[in-house]
Amino acid sequence: MHNLTILWALFCASVIVGYPIYLYHRSMVLLQKSKKSSVVKANNMVELLSFDLRGQLPSWSISLDVPQITEEVLCNNPILFYLETEESHLKMPLNNEALGYTANVYKNTGKVYLTFKCLKDSVSNFHVPAWHANQLKILIIKPRHVGALDHDQDSYKVQVYKELKKAKINLSQFEEVLAHFNPMTNIDQPLRTTKGLVAAPKTQLSSAAS
Repeated sequence: MHNLTILWALFCASVIVGYPIYLYHRSMVLLQKSKKSSVVKANNMVELLSFDLRGQLPSWSISLDVPQITEEVLCNNPILFYLETEESHLKMPLNNEALGYTANVYKNTGKVYLTFKCLKDSVSNFHVPAWHANQLKILIIKPRHVGALDHDQDSYKVQVYKELKKAKINLSQFEEVLAHFNPMTNIDQPLRTTKGLVAAPKTQLSSAAS
């Protein structure tokens, strides 16, 4: 009987000591998983720009002044473009089979160019009606911390796209991408709006795919 009492006391002591240790290790595991799942949010932020296109349509070519796209941003940062219509945000470049046009976007230091061509031949100019396109939304993904661009391995662009793919973020969904970086952002809130000049591209440009 005395031995049973001792064994029971040892068992209770091991539970009292061991259970908090178990809870601590379990919480650490959950914390590590949480950190991994939120690494893109924690390390990066997004700058949202909005350009009103309605005063420039109908047109097949639009030129916008975007001073936020510096040479450094152009070389190092992922830049995403979305054409806002009455129904949704369409990621550019795109093919719109319903209206029969293909849209491309080109970027240069301080400039963004939109061109619209007929889908049937990709050569003939397509004049987008004013009722169809409202705004161009630009998302510039930037690191939160200074020095994040100084890496010897993958470029910052490659790192961000890898992390977004790992987080299963659909880049075609504007709201999903924006909410991923800024979960408190209200999609319908007033945005900074800028008007550009209508012109055809005249300089060597970088496509939106890069």
